[in-house]
Parts: sequence; structure tokens; C-alpha cells
Amino acid sequence: MPTEPGWVSYTSGDNSRLAPEVRAEVERRFKRRREERGALLAIVEVRVYENDEEPQVSFPEDALLGVGTDSSIISDVVARAREQLVHWR
Repeated sequence: MPTEPGWVSYTSGDNSRLAPEVRAEVERRFKRRREERGALLAIVEVRVYENDEEPQVSFPEDALLGVGTDSSIISDVVARAREQLVHWR
């Protein structure tokens, strides 16, 4: 993979267009990252509009948490997301 500066991302979909060695590296990195992250808890999202913001927490089927989860646990997840946004660049 190139070592030039910048950010390149590949989705975990069809990477058949990549050279075999590049595709293998991308798949290895996806697998390692999934193992490091652990299971999905929830998705925390904030949509920002010109005159408004819209926060949301959602629970896809593969999320460990759900709408019945204790609100203090969900608040902890939102606090983790907030902390990550503080460091976003």
C-alpha cells in the first residue's frame, strides 16, 4: 500500500478491483481492527444543519445494546462518543 501522506479508506465490500496483495492487506487490516474494537454497542450520531443539530443513538441488529438498555449505560456510550469528537480533526 502507498505510504504517501493522506487518508485512504476502503469499505469492507467488494474489493475485487484491488491487486491481490493489496486486497489481502486491506482485509488483514479490517480483521485486526474488528478484533481490536470488539463488538458494536450502539451508533451515536449528530447531524449538523445550518440552523440546528440533531443527536441520535441507534441500535442496529448487531449492536450489543438496545432500546431496553439502562439509560445510564447508554449515557456512558454517548460520553465516550463525545470524548472522541473532542479529539477529532
